[in-house]
Amino acid sequence: MSLARNPEMPYVSAGRQDNPYQRLNVRSNVYVPDAEARADYDGRPAFTAPAAVRREPFRISIKTFVLVTGLALCVMCMLYLSALSRSAALVKSGQALLDEIQMLESEADVLRQQIAQAQEPNALRYTAAQLGMINSEGVTPEKIYAPDTRPAQADNTPFGGVSRAQSDP
Repeated sequence: MSLARNPEMPYVSAGRQDNPYQRLNVRSNVYVPDAEARADYDGRPAFTAPAAVRREPFRISIKTFVLVTGLALCVMCMLYLSALSRSAALVKSGQALLDEIQMLESEADVLRQQIAQAQEPNALRYTAAQLGMINSEGVTPEKIYAPDTRPAQADNTPFGGVSRAQSDP
Protein backbone atom coordinates (compact mmCIF):
# COMPACT_ATOMS: atom_id res chain seq x y z
CA MET A 1 0.00 0.00 0.00
CA SER A 2 1.31 3.37 -0.98
CA LEU A 3 1.74 6.14 1.58
CA ALA A 4 0.34 8.65 -0.87
CA ARG A 5 -3.45 8.82 -1.14
CA ASN A 6 -3.28 9.49 -4.85
CA PRO A 7 -1.05 7.20 -6.88
CA GLU A 8 -0.47 10.01 -9.38
CA MET A 9 1.21 12.16 -6.74
CA PRO A 10 5.00 12.04 -7.17
CA TYR A 11 5.66 12.65 -3.50
CA VAL A 12 4.72 11.24 -0.11
CA SER A 13 2.33 13.12 2.18
CA ALA A 14 4.09 14.13 5.37
CA GLY A 15 4.08 16.92 7.92
CA ARG A 16 1.41 19.47 7.14
CA GLN A 17 0.32 17.50 4.13
CA ASP A 18 -0.56 14.52 6.27
CA ASN A 19 -4.13 15.80 6.63
CA PRO A 20 -4.88 17.19 3.15
CA TYR A 21 -8.51 18.11 3.82
CA GLN A 22 -7.76 20.50 6.62
CA ARG A 23 -9.23 23.96 6.06
CA LEU A 24 -6.68 26.67 5.17
CA ASN A 25 -6.96 30.19 6.56
CA VAL A 26 -5.72 32.82 4.12
CA ARG A 27 -5.67 36.53 4.82
CA SER A 28 -7.61 38.76 2.50
CA ASN A 29 -4.56 40.66 1.25
CA VAL A 30 -2.62 37.54 0.20
CA TYR A 31 -2.44 36.81 -3.49
CA VAL A 32 -3.31 33.19 -4.18
CA PRO A 33 -2.09 32.03 -7.60
CA ASP A 34 -4.54 29.98 -9.63
CA ALA A 35 -7.34 31.00 -7.29
CA GLU A 36 -9.90 30.43 -10.02
CA ALA A 37 -9.34 26.66 -10.02
CA ARG A 38 -11.83 24.92 -7.76
CA ALA A 39 -10.30 21.47 -7.64
CA ASP A 40 -6.73 20.18 -7.59
CA TYR A 41 -5.58 17.27 -9.60
CA ASP A 42 -5.96 15.05 -6.54
CA GLY A 43 -9.53 16.09 -5.85
CA ARG A 44 -8.83 18.42 -2.97
CA PRO A 45 -10.72 21.72 -3.05
CA ALA A 46 -8.69 24.88 -3.62
CA PHE A 47 -9.29 27.71 -1.19
CA THR A 48 -9.35 31.22 -2.55
CA ALA A 49 -8.89 34.42 -0.68
CA PRO A 50 -11.90 36.68 -0.56
CA ALA A 51 -11.87 39.84 -2.63
CA ALA A 52 -9.16 42.24 -1.57
CA VAL A 53 -10.25 44.45 1.27
CA ARG A 54 -10.26 48.05 0.20
CA ARG A 55 -7.85 49.88 2.44
CA GLU A 56 -8.35 53.46 3.40
CA PRO A 57 -5.61 55.68 1.98
CA PHE A 58 -3.44 57.51 4.44
CA ARG A 59 -5.30 60.67 5.33
CA ILE A 60 -4.17 63.75 7.14
CA SER A 61 -6.24 66.70 8.16
CA ILE A 62 -5.71 70.07 6.52
CA LYS A 63 -4.86 71.62 9.90
CA THR A 64 -2.11 69.08 10.50
CA PHE A 65 -0.77 69.52 6.96
CA VAL A 66 -0.67 73.30 7.30
CA LEU A 67 0.93 73.04 10.74
CA VAL A 68 3.66 70.59 9.63
CA THR A 69 4.33 72.52 6.42
CA GLY A 70 4.50 75.84 8.30
CA LEU A 71 6.85 74.36 10.89
CA ALA A 72 9.10 72.99 8.13
CA LEU A 73 9.12 76.37 6.38
CA CYS A 74 9.98 78.13 9.66
CA VAL A 75 12.91 75.78 10.28
CA MET A 76 14.18 76.25 6.73
CA CYS A 77 13.87 80.04 7.02
CA MET A 78 15.77 80.02 10.32
CA LEU A 79 18.56 77.95 8.76
CA TYR A 80 18.70 80.24 5.74
CA LEU A 81 18.81 83.40 7.86
CA SER A 82 21.55 82.00 10.11
CA ALA A 83 23.63 81.10 7.05
CA LEU A 84 22.98 84.55 5.61
CA SER A 85 24.07 86.27 8.83
CA ARG A 86 27.22 84.11 8.98
CA SER A 87 28.11 85.03 5.41
CA ALA A 88 27.47 88.73 6.13
CA ALA A 89 29.77 88.54 9.15
CA LEU A 90 32.47 86.90 7.05
CA VAL A 91 32.15 89.59 4.37
CA LYS A 92 32.36 92.31 7.03
CA SER A 93 35.47 90.81 8.64
CA GLY A 94 37.05 90.34 5.21
CA GLN A 95 36.40 93.98 4.34
CA ALA A 96 37.92 95.04 7.68
CA LEU A 97 41.04 93.01 6.87
CA LEU A 98 41.30 94.59 3.42
CA ASP A 99 40.97 98.07 4.93
CA GLU A 100 43.70 97.28 7.46
CA ILE A 101 45.98 95.95 4.70
CA GLN A 102 45.48 99.15 2.67
CA MET A 103 46.25 101.27 5.72
CA LEU A 104 49.43 99.31 6.46
CA GLU A 105 50.51 99.57 2.81
CA SER A 106 50.09 103.35 2.89
CA GLU A 107 52.13 103.53 6.12
CA ALA A 108 54.81 101.34 4.51
CA ASP A 109 54.95 103.70 1.51
CA VAL A 110 55.47 106.67 3.83
CA LEU A 111 58.24 104.81 5.69
CA ARG A 112 59.92 103.82 2.39
CA GLN A 113 59.96 107.49 1.35
CA GLN A 114 61.47 108.51 4.70
CA ILE A 115 64.16 105.80 4.38
CA ALA A 116 64.96 106.89 0.82
CA GLN A 117 65.29 110.54 1.96
CA ALA A 118 67.53 109.52 4.89
CA GLN A 119 69.83 107.52 2.59
CA GLU A 120 70.55 110.45 0.26
CA PRO A 121 74.20 111.64 0.54
CA ASN A 122 73.25 115.25 1.34
CA ALA A 123 71.00 114.08 4.19
CA LEU A 124 73.79 111.87 5.55
CA ARG A 125 76.29 114.75 5.50
CA TYR A 126 73.82 117.09 7.21
CA THR A 127 73.09 114.53 9.96
CA ALA A 128 76.83 113.89 10.47
CA ALA A 129 77.48 117.64 10.78
CA GLN A 130 74.73 117.95 13.37
CA LEU A 131 76.37 115.17 15.39
CA GLY A 132 79.76 116.94 15.27
CA MET A 133 81.45 114.58 12.83
CA ILE A 134 84.02 115.78 10.28
CA ASN A 135 84.77 114.62 6.76
CA SER A 136 87.40 111.88 6.67
CA GLU A 137 88.98 112.98 3.38
CA GLY A 138 92.62 113.99 3.84
CA VAL A 139 92.76 112.95 7.50
CA THR A 140 94.94 110.06 8.62
CA PRO A 141 93.15 107.79 11.01
CA GLU A 142 94.69 107.14 14.38
CA LYS A 143 94.87 103.61 15.68
CA ILE A 144 93.74 103.19 19.24
CA TYR A 145 94.37 100.04 21.25
CA ALA A 146 92.62 99.36 24.52
CA PRO A 147 94.15 97.02 27.07
CA ASP A 148 92.35 93.73 27.51
CA THR A 149 90.67 93.51 30.87
CA ARG A 150 89.80 89.84 30.64
CA PRO A 151 92.72 87.62 31.72
CA ALA A 152 91.32 84.46 30.05
CA GLN A 153 91.60 86.09 26.66
CA ALA A 154 94.90 87.87 27.41
CA ASP A 155 97.03 85.13 25.80
CA ASN A 156 95.79 85.98 22.31
CA THR A 157 95.97 89.77 22.51
CA PRO A 158 99.08 91.53 21.19
CA PHE A 159 98.95 94.44 23.64
CA GLY A 160 98.16 94.61 27.34
CA GLY A 161 96.99 91.81 29.50
CA VAL A 162 98.95 89.19 31.35
CA SER A 163 100.10 85.98 29.73
CA ARG A 164 99.90 82.66 31.50
CA ALA A 165 103.54 82.00 31.10
CA GLN A 166 104.31 85.10 33.14
CA SER A 167 101.80 84.30 35.85
CA ASP A 168 103.13 80.82 36.60
CA PRO A 169 106.21 80.78 39.00
